[in-house]
Amino acid sequence: QRCKLMPEMDISEKKDTEVIEEVYAKLKESGYDARQVTTLEFNSFLERQLWPSFETSASPAHLITIALLINEKVRDGSVSAWDSIAMRKEKFSGYFERMLELWNSKELALREKSHVLQFLINCFQSLEQDFVRECCLRLTGLQSWFHLNELHREKLLSVNKKLPAFWKKVQKKYAEPKTSQAKHERNFMAELLDEFLASIEAFGERDMGVEEMSYLERCVEMMIDLLDQLPTRRFFRPLMVDKHIVVRCKRSKVAQLPEARLLNQLLGILRYYENFEIDDTTGKPLSRREVTDLHYERLQLLQRVCFQEFPDNPSLKPIMLINVANLDSREALVQHFEPLPLEVLKTLSAKVCYLDVSKDPTLAVMEQKVKEAIAAQEKAEAEKEATEPKKKKRKKKVKTEEEQRLCELLVEILVNRLERPVMQQDDVMKMPLYPTEELIWDPNLVPEEHYSGDYSLALPKLNLQFLTIHDYLLRNFNLFRLESTHEIRDDLHDQIPRMKASLDQDGSTHFSGSARMAIPLGGLEVMNVKRPKVGEEVPSEVRAEVRWSLTGVLPHVREEWDTLREHDVIFLIRIQPPAEPYDGRVADLSVAEFPQKFGVVSVRGAEITELLDDEGNVLSDPNPAERRSPVGDIRVARVLLDPAQYHQDLEAMAAGKPEVYSTLNLVMRRKPKENNFKAILHTIRSLMNNEDTVVPDWLHDLFLGYGDPGAAQYWKLPTSLNQIDFRDTFLDDDHILESFPDAEDIDVPDNLQRPFRLSFEKVRDEPGKRPIERVKASAYTLPNMGPYPECKPRENFIRFTPVQVEAIRSGVNPGLTMVVGPPGTGKTDTAVQVVNLLFHNFPDQKIVLVAHSNQALNDLFEKIVALDIPERYLLRLGRGIDELDAKQDFSKWGRVNHMLKRRLELLAKVERLADTFDLSGQDVAYTCENAQHFFLHHVQYRWEDFRRKLGIAGKNGANIHKVLTKTGPANKKRRVEGEAEADDSRKRTEALEENSEEAKKLRERLKGEITVVSLLFPFGKFFADVPRLFPSESYESDLEIAEGCFRYFENMFREIEECRAFELLRNSRDRGDYLITTHSRIIAMTCTHAALTRSTLMNLAFKYDNLLMEESAQILEVETFIPMLLQNAENGFSRLKRVMLIGDHHQLPPVVKNRAFQKYGHLDQSLYARFVRLKTPTVDLNLQGRARPSIADLYSWRYRDLGNLPNVLTDDRYRYANPGLTYPYQFVNVADFEGRGESQPTPYFYQNLGEAEYCVALFMYMRLMGIAAEKISVLSTYNGQKALIRDVVRTRCAWNPLFGEPAKITTVDKYQGQQNDFIIVSLVRTQHVGHLRDVRRLVVTMSRARFGLYVFGRFSLFENCFELTPVFSRFAKLPRDLCLELQEQPGSRRLLEAESTPTAVSNLQQMWSLLQEKMKLQFQDLSAQAF
Repeated sequence: QRCKLMPEMDISEKKDTEVIEEVYAKLKESGYDARQVTTLEFNSFLERQLWPSFETSASPAHLITIALLINEKVRDGSVSAWDSIAMRKEKFSGYFERMLELWNSKELALREKSHVLQFLINCFQSLEQDFVRECCLRLTGLQSWFHLNELHREKLLSVNKKLPAFWKKVQKKYAEPKTSQAKHERNFMAELLDEFLASIEAFGERDMGVEEMSYLERCVEMMIDLLDQLPTRRFFRPLMVDKHIVVRCKRSKVAQLPEARLLNQLLGILRYYENFEIDDTTGKPLSRREVTDLHYERLQLLQRVCFQEFPDNPSLKPIMLINVANLDSREALVQHFEPLPLEVLKTLSAKVCYLDVSKDPTLAVMEQKVKEAIAAQEKAEAEKEATEPKKKKRKKKVKTEEEQRLCELLVEILVNRLERPVMQQDDVMKMPLYPTEELIWDPNLVPEEHYSGDYSLALPKLNLQFLTIHDYLLRNFNLFRLESTHEIRDDLHDQIPRMKASLDQDGSTHFSGSARMAIPLGGLEVMNVKRPKVGEEVPSEVRAEVRWSLTGVLPHVREEWDTLREHDVIFLIRIQPPAEPYDGRVADLSVAEFPQKFGVVSVRGAEITELLDDEGNVLSDPNPAERRSPVGDIRVARVLLDPAQYHQDLEAMAAGKPEVYSTLNLVMRRKPKENNFKAILHTIRSLMNNEDTVVPDWLHDLFLGYGDPGAAQYWKLPTSLNQIDFRDTFLDDDHILESFPDAEDIDVPDNLQRPFRLSFEKVRDEPGKRPIERVKASAYTLPNMGPYPECKPRENFIRFTPVQVEAIRSGVNPGLTMVVGPPGTGKTDTAVQVVNLLFHNFPDQKIVLVAHSNQALNDLFEKIVALDIPERYLLRLGRGIDELDAKQDFSKWGRVNHMLKRRLELLAKVERLADTFDLSGQDVAYTCENAQHFFLHHVQYRWEDFRRKLGIAGKNGANIHKVLTKTGPANKKRRVEGEAEADDSRKRTEALEENSEEAKKLRERLKGEITVVSLLFPFGKFFADVPRLFPSESYESDLEIAEGCFRYFENMFREIEECRAFELLRNSRDRGDYLITTHSRIIAMTCTHAALTRSTLMNLAFKYDNLLMEESAQILEVETFIPMLLQNAENGFSRLKRVMLIGDHHQLPPVVKNRAFQKYGHLDQSLYARFVRLKTPTVDLNLQGRARPSIADLYSWRYRDLGNLPNVLTDDRYRYANPGLTYPYQFVNVADFEGRGESQPTPYFYQNLGEAEYCVALFMYMRLMGIAAEKISVLSTYNGQKALIRDVVRTRCAWNPLFGEPAKITTVDKYQGQQNDFIIVSLVRTQHVGHLRDVRRLVVTMSRARFGLYVFGRFSLFENCFELTPVFSRFAKLPRDLCLELQEQPGSRRLLEAESTPTAVSNLQQMWSLLQEKMKLQFQDLSAQAF
């Protein structure tokens, strides 16, 4: 494949080796130009040429080019870096070995070394690949300890019982390594550290260039990556500790340079991981006490060394005798060590810090320079004394510059080793949560959006493994904080220029513009500053009031300002505009230039607690029913300022800096959905500071990335259920038989009717595999719950597939369940059935449902409501309830109001029941408590009396006379109708005589017309609205109906008892809290709301047992973690029993706007995708029922054995072709329109007018063919094209009722999780494939359509992309011109297999002419029908 950027290279007739040499020479000549590397990678140079032709004798050019392209794949992130390598993974070990040889050959230039380092970094970040892991971990094994200080090694071996035996084996093998591989395994890491130290020392003696700095930064980045994963950290960290890398780098000349800012930031991260509070051997986190004990141990070692080595040294005696508190501060240590001579410092360094100066290559050179300088000094002094013999000799020897530098370095090493450690979480607690102007516009901390990947960043990385839960939280905290800062910066860049700030004549700031999200600030007053908590420095709370005026603001914008709620964050800004306003484009400014050009001086954040109007009415009440209409234009927001930031500002003011808060003059709000960062950061920080932050034991190791990835499967846990009530999961006995294909035996009795209960018996274990089971089915009958239609349980009618049944079984069992749900495979139905079974099988447990989007939660709720789950137990937290298109309001306040309304309805029923007992006016339904007494004394009593009488009368009514009394005609009539009243114990009544006429008539009727049950039933009058309550078919059937009626009462009064709390609690907030903590059993929220509300739930002592998460692959790591911790631990253990993650890692990951955080920090990694990378077993749903099989083929290749459900093969909707269209799917090639393909009106805002027009033309044609507009969606892969298509639709057809607008015009990314019958897609790009190359985006694009998918783009561009081949090879089988069936009319039906007569549309102009002709004919038909 020819590279477009290298047209002069004719590679068609050359050998592979010659081509590779020429390509590499060209790359080297261009300075490894990123565009050329990208072009090679896009042309699949690695897959098609480099890797297939690789041999262990390959040239350095071949080796480095492979590394360059692997690095490019990792940097891009849209394609897998290792898939192509894995196809010939047996070669990788040889390649890796050659790369190590190349590094040691000393032939590489500095730039090439940086590329090799980047390759090694990428390898150590990809340890889930077995062939990579095997090579990498050999470099960081125990054999590297040959280079460890002997004292240090002996100490480490002595504290671990297992290591000495391993060390003996290692000594035998590696004492004299016989192969180059063994040499690398023993020496590589130590030599790398030595080379790095030598380089940083050498670079300080010459002018530093970009390449030198980049090399050092990559070295530090690699050390960080080796320390932040336990498998590599365990044996590598002691080498780092021996070398004292951080201190020596910080003291180097290079680190003092202004361009070394990034290097110093990386060294800060390296220091953090070097001193991380963890036991390197066991992986157990160290407590604060254990860290302190280790610190005391180091100080005791110092005192012991001083006593043993220098017993008579007066300078060291204070150290031997001093207490720890007076020694372990930096000032005290420097004071004691600075006067010491070099030889003493060398001894202390060797014995205390394990740093032998004479054995360290770099320090040995420095020591040699010291000796030479001292010799030169002594020689000079001797010569001077020879010439001036009369002068007195100097009493004090002056240190040379070299000696002074070495002494200062050794002192710093000793101080760094011995000073009091600072716990990282203490620093985090002092960190402000809101970004300030310093952080917002610091390009080193918050890079520009389009990060190229050419350099390191001082960012933590989310990878497969974490050291501890604290490490996990801190990495996420830092990345999330910086990502949210980037989004805030974007909003500031959008709003501040709109306000058009300028200076008045008096020097004050005036705003002549307006913005939707910003308004001038009327004033700010700090109202209350609470004292710090014990042991803290910052105030515990800072309250303030902020004022602004809405005078002159547009009504819809005013309404938005008035909808600010509790916990919403606003930003308070001080603008001091420059004398000359900036008139250019904001996009042209660099990050650091913006605040200068627009005069941004200060930015502070605040959290709203209440919003008041002119009269002091609260506008932000969370209960919609209690909100008032705002009065006047003035608004007062009561806010909480950040205490840490306020404390810093006061300290700055005390140091002479100006006061901040009184000078703020602008307030900015943000969209509520994008403004939740503060709550999430606060939640993460509180988790870091809480020792009760625990995940379930069965999930802990997997969560950190260690141990058996399948350890949390239900069948590996001792809590596995041997019997499960599957209720209505199975439709019939055949369904059971087909649902367990791996069972050894399935015992299902004949004619079994659901509901079913299944028991599982283990037959035998198989090593490393799931045990073989025997399944036994039984059935039971659900009790009659009442005579009304709504009393009958709602049943499932979905015939779940065997894989879905396995997912349901796994979800009901304790443990972790990972479900991969390809498009259309019924993952929501599976999740809902799991909820249904958990609800009924475990009535004392709560279930929390979490999803990424409100739409997914709404889909879940719509299906849950349709099942046999009373809606009063459902609760939906968050604002997304507004989007739920349902009659019921499942929000907290909606449920409270529902329960109050339901109370009235139930008490009305109680009143009606009392009327049937002639108890009117006795206030039995005045309160829920009264109703309960009524149930006990009247309903329960009558029921027990009824059962007693049935026993006396007998089934056939032989003794009916014993339970009935003599009555008048009216009562006789009631008895005949089955409405006999219960005996009144307070009155004496006369029983019927056995042979009386009345008794005889009743016995006659009991033989055929009625049963004794219907005759004696005491509640017949209440159920008079039920037609023919008792069919009188048999005594048993009527008794079951009677018992159902009593169960109806029991359920009714049970519900009244549940309403009682809402009657007693008079406050809406208390009622809402009771609803959350006690009443509701199924609570749903988005992952974001879980973070927002966690502190509230913890304060309420909320408890839950099961967590089910939809769209897990679209949720950020930490936003998946927080929902697992919405409750306090019980005795140090989590009560969480089940975690079910449902998602699809083959579709798009979480959205992260800043490319640096996305690609470098891997912030877009979901917990779900990480578990998949760790090889955690998943249940892969394997039958889709959404799309036509031919459309499903476009994405089914990406999944494991994805097939089709019968409905997509047999239903008429799928058997018939799309009206007016020849094929169900097609790729339509679009040539340049008016001489142009893709365009960019602004950077990265891609558009393609030809494709936009073509898409709209097809939409209009489909409308003319009778396809409803709401059945058609138009998608694009870029926001620019989305905007252009909307413009074209508005111009062409939105105004015309014949066409209207499509259901949605949006981007592929935004449309994930949604689908429609017909999808039209515009791929936009004509010069480069762009981000569609990410196969996950391609899968989303291809899987949105049910019946028709029509893709518009430049086929020649996409067909050459290696990653897109599986899809475009299928597209290539069909014509590239749009094929229409012009002879068909709206409503016509044509089988897919039927012969077609297509009309090929070769270009856009022809499409428009055909469309106009079609429109003309349709108008003529309409006119003819009208007349």
